[in-house]
Amino acid sequence: MTAPRQAGASPPARSPAALRLYVQVIGAVGALAVVQSIAALPRAPHPLEWAAFAFLALATGSFTIRVASIEATMSASDTFVITSALLFGPAPATVALAVDSIVMSWRRGHGWTRLAFNAVAPALSLWMAARVFFLIAHVPPLSEGHASAGALIVPLFCLTSIYFGLNSGLTAIAVGLEAKQSPAAIWRRHFLWLSLGYLAAASVAFCVILLIQQMSLGAVAVILPVVAVFHLTLRASFGRLEDAHQHVVQVNRLYLSTVETLAMAIDAKDDVTHSHVRRVQAYAMGLARRLEMTDEAELKALEAAALLHDTGKLAVPEHILNKPGGLTAAEFDKMKLHVDIGADILSLVEFPFPVVPIVRCHHENWDGSGYPRGVAGQDIPLGARILSVVDCFDALTSDRPYRRRMTNDAALDILRERRGRMYDPRVVDAFIETHLDIAPAELDVPKQREVLERITRSRHAAPSSEPVQSSPAAASDGVLAFVSLARLVSGDITLGDVIALSSNLILDIVPNASGAWYVPDAASDRLVVADAFGPEADTLRGSSVGMGERVTGWVAASRQMVVNSAAALDLGERAMLAHSPLSNCMSVPLIMGDSLAGVLTLYSSDQEPFDEQRGRLLQMIAPHIAVAIHTAVQASAAKETPLAGVKSPAAVRELRLVAAR
Repeated sequence: MTAPRQAGASPPARSPAALRLYVQVIGAVGALAVVQSIAALPRAPHPLEWAAFAFLALATGSFTIRVASIEATMSASDTFVITSALLFGPAPATVALAVDSIVMSWRRGHGWTRLAFNAVAPALSLWMAARVFFLIAHVPPLSEGHASAGALIVPLFCLTSIYFGLNSGLTAIAVGLEAKQSPAAIWRRHFLWLSLGYLAAASVAFCVILLIQQMSLGAVAVILPVVAVFHLTLRASFGRLEDAHQHVVQVNRLYLSTVETLAMAIDAKDDVTHSHVRRVQAYAMGLARRLEMTDEAELKALEAAALLHDTGKLAVPEHILNKPGGLTAAEFDKMKLHVDIGADILSLVEFPFPVVPIVRCHHENWDGSGYPRGVAGQDIPLGARILSVVDCFDALTSDRPYRRRMTNDAALDILRERRGRMYDPRVVDAFIETHLDIAPAELDVPKQREVLERITRSRHAAPSSEPVQSSPAAASDGVLAFVSLARLVSGDITLGDVIALSSNLILDIVPNASGAWYVPDAASDRLVVADAFGPEADTLRGSSVGMGERVTGWVAASRQMVVNSAAALDLGERAMLAHSPLSNCMSVPLIMGDSLAGVLTLYSSDQEPFDEQRGRLLQMIAPHIAVAIHTAVQASAAKETPLAGVKSPAAVRELRLVAAR
């Protein structure tokens, strides 16, 4: 069994400092062992015989067995290397193994760093193991003397254990330093079972020694067919295992890609960046490994739960999901339902690992103040504790409708403040320590982005401007009259007429509200108030907002209505300058076809004055207002009559869809 070949995989310039230092130290110590062995070769007995064994080791080293799931190889050469060490001492076997490892690494095209490590690490392991053998056995090289079979068993077992332990352990440490994972966990997961190959090689070597002692060195030829059959049998078995492993990998890749695509499609319902769930997944898996989560089922569960934890948002209304500003108590109660709904949906899928408990608990708090069950402390699954921390960090460092993204330092400060209250202190500390190391690389895939933007465009499509066939029972005669007027409006109407008529109509629907008619200004990429109405009209006139900014700008960019957001998020200090401070607002996009004609934003001092029924009514008439405004602007442009706040027909400009940022 030769050393796994992944050690020293990265050039020192790109490797972690600890890995570079480790490789240098092992390389120096191993080189000393190889040099000492080369110097001792002239004193080794039977030079022709040990040269023949070295040749057999090199020849059989070319016939390797690839081990599935890790970059390691098995070969029959270990049988001859161990036999050579027992017969002729450590020096010939050490040199032969170093040369064999160099040849194998060179054939695989490894760089100089990896090649050097692969050469000296197995050689150093065998050199130390052989010396322990002769120290315990108290015998000379067996080609020079005989020893009873019983006296060789314990020393040979020690040789095999030390050879395997050092060879696999040195490699596991290198892999752990490179991957920033626990070397012990890597060794248990990937190398422990390889001990069977070492024991098999030692057993065959023991048989060869007994045969040689009974006959002669030439008797080794009798054992060669046995070694060949053993090797071919193992090769066929591992070949079948490799095929099965590749099939599992392909199925797993298909499963994960399907889950990921569906999760991002769900995520597209919420106007956050479409790669949010993938970033959360990358953070979660990196943090899980740093916390030494080694159970394969738990890791697979976390990998899937990170993608699917927001499945329940399918049941949350979009105006709540994408509302700029804080949620009301009633809206937050609706939002909290997504946890149980998502867990219940996923419980219908027969996952082979515990995904549902992680999803159901990812909003539970360390002190028991979370939802939906109030679970606390260690009773919360570790995967859920990890997911809650990384989900919070990614949300804080991403743009949202109600705020700009935070810096990493500001987000980490919030995690520290919530440590021990909302989040597991150990998980928070590990994340703060390692967040830069486990940060995901660029995850944006053009094809995925294009498909998801099509979903977003479909959701944000403007309502049809076709005549309305029916209306709510609460609709007044004035509403129905206006719908007819909007369809029949002629080029003689002015923007002032449209705004005046529409303002009176809106006050019929939402009495005591104040409103502002925002129209796009192409020159400044802003929305300016063309006119205002209601008790606080004077406060609203003269204001403007950037496209995509605040509530009104976000509504213009996303083409979505917002109900009962905080007025201060839209007006800033103006909200408090009104005669009666404005507390809530509702904003409706005015869209004609693919063009934005403007935005109507209503403000009120009452608590939650804008109910869903009024919102639906405004949505129904909004397309007709947009048609009227567009027609009025065109008529004014044709007459070359400049309008305050409107630049020209270009003012009603095309807006490129702003996907979640």
